[in-house]
Amino acid sequence: MHRKQKILSIILIVVCILLFYNYKNSEAYEFIKDENKFKIKVAGDNNFPPYEFVDDKGNYKGFNVDIMKAISETMNVEIQLIPMKWSEAVSALENHYVDAIQGMSRTPEREGKYLFTQSTIINSSAIFVRKDTEHIKDIEDLKGVRVAYQIGDINEDRIKDISGAIMVPRYNQLEGIKALLDGEVDAFIGNKIAAIYQLNKMKETNKVKIVGMPIGETAYGPVTYKGNEEVYELLNAGIDKIKEDGTYDKIYKKWFGDELSFGRFMLLGYIKEIFIILLIITIIILGLYYWNKKLKIEVSKRTNELEIANKNLMMQQQEIYRLAYFDPKTSLPNRLYFIEELNKNIDKNIKLAVLYLNLDKFKHINNTLGHDIGDEILRLIGLRLEKLIGEGNLIARGEGDGFFILIKDLMDEGEAVDVAKRIIEDFKQPLIVEGYKLYLTTSIGIAVYPEAGITSSSLIKNAEAALYRAKDVGGNSYFIYDETIGIKEYENLTMLNELRQAVNNEEFVLYYQPKIDIKREKIIGMEALIRWNNPKRGLVFPDKFIPLAEDTGLIVPIGEWVLREACRQNKEWIQKGYKPRRISVNISARQFQYYNFLDTVSNILEETGLEPEYLGLEITETTAISDIEYTIDVLNRLKQLGVSVIMDDFGTGYSSLKYLREMSINEIKIDRAFIWDIETNEKNRAISRTITVLAKQFDILVTAEGVETKEQLDILKKIGCDKAQGYYFSKPKATWCRLVRK
Repeated sequence: MHRKQKILSIILIVVCILLFYNYKNSEAYEFIKDENKFKIKVAGDNNFPPYEFVDDKGNYKGFNVDIMKAISETMNVEIQLIPMKWSEAVSALENHYVDAIQGMSRTPEREGKYLFTQSTIINSSAIFVRKDTEHIKDIEDLKGVRVAYQIGDINEDRIKDISGAIMVPRYNQLEGIKALLDGEVDAFIGNKIAAIYQLNKMKETNKVKIVGMPIGETAYGPVTYKGNEEVYELLNAGIDKIKEDGTYDKIYKKWFGDELSFGRFMLLGYIKEIFIILLIITIIILGLYYWNKKLKIEVSKRTNELEIANKNLMMQQQEIYRLAYFDPKTSLPNRLYFIEELNKNIDKNIKLAVLYLNLDKFKHINNTLGHDIGDEILRLIGLRLEKLIGEGNLIARGEGDGFFILIKDLMDEGEAVDVAKRIIEDFKQPLIVEGYKLYLTTSIGIAVYPEAGITSSSLIKNAEAALYRAKDVGGNSYFIYDETIGIKEYENLTMLNELRQAVNNEEFVLYYQPKIDIKREKIIGMEALIRWNNPKRGLVFPDKFIPLAEDTGLIVPIGEWVLREACRQNKEWIQKGYKPRRISVNISARQFQYYNFLDTVSNILEETGLEPEYLGLEITETTAISDIEYTIDVLNRLKQLGVSVIMDDFGTGYSSLKYLREMSINEIKIDRAFIWDIETNEKNRAISRTITVLAKQFDILVTAEGVETKEQLDILKKIGCDKAQGYYFSKPKATWCRLVRK
């Protein structure tokens, strides 16, 4: 009997242990049930850079976004980030539509309503005013003035406490800053880091200044609603882990630098402890004279630690200054530093010159040798330029491969020209980078104060205009800004405005030029050519406006219109009973490299109902080789779609014939430069014959463009050219029906 009781007792104990184990095990996998990730919804501000914002491409980015992604990975949970207006985010949390907000400043009032995790950053606010504002020095001066702020921001209560201040609410910090810049308000109070980030992005830092002392420091981090301890503990644990493994520091340095890294948070906490200890020691000194000497030693020790901390803080401030005013790749001053220095010298009313230097075709080096070598080239060029510009002058890094040079105390513009000549001459010496011997050239634009402008912005703009004039004449030269450039820039601006209106007003028309089968002398296709029916200028040919459209990006919507209209018109002719023929459309480099180019072609074919076999796309040789891997991929997919590809202007670029088969080319067009004198120029005749013979080896059709005489046609027929196109057959016509019969 006793033995049975013992057995039953043992069984009961085992069952209890198993039940306890299952209970503990289920608790440990609370966030991973049935191998599915635990999911939470987290809201955030859609316009609060650099903390959280939606960029121009629709990507949700920022410090808080990266923190949430890191927590998601380290805790193995799925976090759905939902960007929205700040006020809507707060409302969503209060109504439990979301589980948390990824960043909120901690205040006593908010602590009564929400559960705050440990902070991810310490924020401070600041007062921003326009640079010419003199009557606002501190927060006390805000009485009776208009003050902008973000709705729901912690500064809202602070502004309410300012007697007489006129509160001007805005949905986000960017709107508040714009209100200040536009003169709608006299001051703006907001997050210091976010405001400086926005001003830098807008390139308006020279118009605004910070006055007074920082307005308080507040802890900032994720927050959830009361009673949601599960999400609270998850976020807290995630923050602990990313701080321990160094992920937090990397995220912080990415968005803010080193000023307030995790190590600094620890340092601040340590300093607070020091103050508490000092206070306790002081009280003990007053009560216990016996410990006086010992306490003095302790105070001295803590003071030394504070001095070290202060020294570190100063070093961090210097680092922030370096990041704000110096280029990290070349260690040269950046554009912001250059503008401030230029403004100082303009205020002195001394004669000076701004040189804007840009490397010719530097993009090819980046594409060929890689950006690392490109960055090293820029660094070496910066060192060489510092030695060439003369003592007392300034060189700064501009955008991309550009450099600014400030020549001070000029006697005449000849001094600036001498500097430009020295630079161009020095560029004849090669650069040796990682075993590559590189010969580079540069173009330089010169703007002299005050003749070329009386403000920093006008001088830089006009120096850039002169730079592009130097590039227009082939590069490796300099150009001095004068009124004629200004007139041309005005004409370009006027035409650009008219061009934008033309897109909206449907002022473009298509003309059609036939392609002829040389053997049968019959029309087998046509090329669609755009014309601009300008109300003021009349019919404008593409060479007058296409380059401007390329530079401004308008070529993408214009090119899409041409493609759609050509497909629509060809389909209409086929439906009317005309013999189906392929229509060719010219595709610009920017349009070809646009991210949704293939989708655009496919959608237009589907929209117009044109069969792909009746569409041909013409790309230039230069466009094809600019990114050979991308080109091969796109052309293979066009082939799968059933669209023909024609390489235009063949023989004028840099392509190799070995790429022709790889690139799935159906047809090449011999450039008109080889055709116009083919009757008398034996070299051009030999080139045309060679191109034709080699193309035949790859089963590629050959078309000659620019045919104007019967003699040219006869020669092309002898060398085996397949098609011809030119004024000999027909000029481009607005109506195709005149050229063909049903």
